[in-house]
Amino acid sequence: MLNPKSRTVLNQSRSKKGIDWLLIVMCLMLIGFGIMNVYSVDPEKGIRQLIYLGVAIVLILVLISFASGSPNLYELYSPLLYVLSLLLLVGVLFFGKEINGAKAWYNLGPVSFQPVEVAKIATGLFLANFISLPSIEINSRKTVITAFTIIALPVMLILMQPDLGSVIIFSAFIIALYREGFSIWFIFIPVLGGALFVFSITHPAYYLLTGIGLITVFAALLVIAFTYKRELLRTAMGVQWGMIIYLLLLIGFMYFFPEWGSVEDKNSKQFVHQELLSFDVYFYSAAGILVALISALSVSYFILKDNNDSPYKIFNPVFGSNRSMETGLLTFVVFVLVSIVSFSSSAIYAKLPQHQQERIMVLFEGEKKYRDTSGYNLLYSKTAIGSGDLTGKGYLQGTVKIGKFVPEQSTDYIFCTVGEEWGFLGSSLLVIFYGLFIMRIYYLAELQRERFSRFFGYSVATIFLLHFFINIAMVMGLFPTVGIPLPFFSYGGSSLLAFITLIAVFLILNYQDKQRLI
Repeated sequence: MLNPKSRTVLNQSRSKKGIDWLLIVMCLMLIGFGIMNVYSVDPEKGIRQLIYLGVAIVLILVLISFASGSPNLYELYSPLLYVLSLLLLVGVLFFGKEINGAKAWYNLGPVSFQPVEVAKIATGLFLANFISLPSIEINSRKTVITAFTIIALPVMLILMQPDLGSVIIFSAFIIALYREGFSIWFIFIPVLGGALFVFSITHPAYYLLTGIGLITVFAALLVIAFTYKRELLRTAMGVQWGMIIYLLLLIGFMYFFPEWGSVEDKNSKQFVHQELLSFDVYFYSAAGILVALISALSVSYFILKDNNDSPYKIFNPVFGSNRSMETGLLTFVVFVLVSIVSFSSSAIYAKLPQHQQERIMVLFEGEKKYRDTSGYNLLYSKTAIGSGDLTGKGYLQGTVKIGKFVPEQSTDYIFCTVGEEWGFLGSSLLVIFYGLFIMRIYYLAELQRERFSRFFGYSVATIFLLHFFINIAMVMGLFPTVGIPLPFFSYGGSSLLAFITLIAVFLILNYQDKQRLI
């Protein structure tokens, strides 16, 4: 039997178990270095960032206090927090303050508050709660639809602001869903969606949709030509039937709504005269319909005619349950969704302020064309990073920074300060250290025994990864400027509080998970 002294030592060792001091130290080092760089750009903002850090510490103590009283605090209140975040996103559309063309901020006197930061945390917690329910079948259609609906609701509200950068960050939850058993194909949804958006605003949507349709038709034709498997043949034939209906619908839309998705700027390289656009869409869509029809009928008559499930036997009472029919319907629905995204992309882009439109086009046409407008930041950001050479100019010694040539240098473009004052070596060490920091979060997430904390950990790690990767790529001209801050570095109270809260909540969940193992 243990004496009181031994029990005290044992309880102390148990209470320390689960506190990941390495992640805490790494986090504090990043925050400290980030505040140093904000101070270098603007001492007043650096001091404010220190004040925000103090507020964050108080918030952490509150979170720890609440969590100690209720081990399942985040699971219990995640639905309420999610609904609250949606209400905040709705409210900002009516009562928000417009900054840089986006109505995404609440003005609370001397400070501003961005509700999308709350939405990131709330969506991660609510999704974790949903995925960890005992009754969940991870690969069921109901689970997939519900999970993507949870993500889609805040995304649609954020698009209405509009804030394209924050929308991209919400794709982080798809990585976490993949870890819990979702198909890897879902990871390609944000990638393909982003590519579709970009190409839809730089090229006529009708050209893009016709091209995708033709590629699909010929891909199915190749499958038909080089396989003898009946299941695969029925699938390919279903794709062709779906494409026939879709291309006919596309021709109809081209006839009645020829202006949809057209490039209006006659000086643009992507501009196409309406007559030529209509002729090309009609001609290539008709060619696709002809190829799809011939290949589908050929499979139906020559290969599957004698099969009991042959779609050629159209009056067969079991025809409605045929695989080809289901595939055809699915193909048609998918292409209708693709068309909606493509056409709406042009509409969303048209509603963006001029400077945000130019920020996207800078990636394709170069910053020199927009050097007096939206390309100005990027041009001098590259200049600042390049002028740092190997070891940098020294802390507080950046000449581009001192000249204030980069207007957003304390926020989205803070990394160019690192490049100028700390040089290639300093920038490389920061990238490596940040990568290790993110890997540590993934590592801890993988060790979680509870699905709730594991899912949230993967969400946190991927949110940091996307912010980090996109911000640095943006500063170097490898990604459009979409207003994504660098965590712990970019100036801003909302973002600093949100990032620290993400880490704090995960560390609390990690601690509770380790305590359950005792």
